[in-house]
Amino acid sequence: MSRDRDDEPIIIREKWGTNRYVYNPNNPIGVALIIGSLLFAVGGIYYLHASSSWSEGELSDAVRVAARDLEEHPRTLGSWTGGYESLIRDALKDSGEGPSAGGVLHVDKRTATSATPADKAGDSVERFEVSAKDVDAAFCLSVSPPEPEPGLTSVTVSLSVSVEEGGC
Repeated sequence: MSRDRDDEPIIIREKWGTNRYVYNPNNPIGVALIIGSLLFAVGGIYYLHASSSWSEGELSDAVRVAARDLEEHPRTLGSWTGGYESLIRDALKDSGEGPSAGGVLHVDKRTATSATPADKAGDSVERFEVSAKDVDAAFCLSVSPPEPEPGLTSVTVSLSVSVEEGGC
């Protein structure tokens, strides 16, 4: 006499040596639990990926908040701080904008290839390009005064930061 599929237990002991309990693929509810578990895992992975990606609006907001914060508070630089690039990266993280699970941000120092109005006026600036892994947009932060030479003493600077859309 054969057993009906509905008479099969939902959970059975595994037969391959580990003696664990597993969902029974011979029971319709066991099959539903197997499929449901897989869908739940795929949904969780998708959610984690989506929550760790920057959007263009989040990046724009983060850059503008960071620029405002860098201008509002004088900064102390020393050999341990990492310079302007590190200050910008920290200000972006502290802006409260962006994905909850981090996301990949790039802050790269750029060399000037052409003179800007600020350069022509005698003001020297340093440029940093801010971009994110998942966003096509980039922002150019022009920071003055130039970063002081690294040394053993600490220096307090008041920064002037301007933001332009597009790469440097």
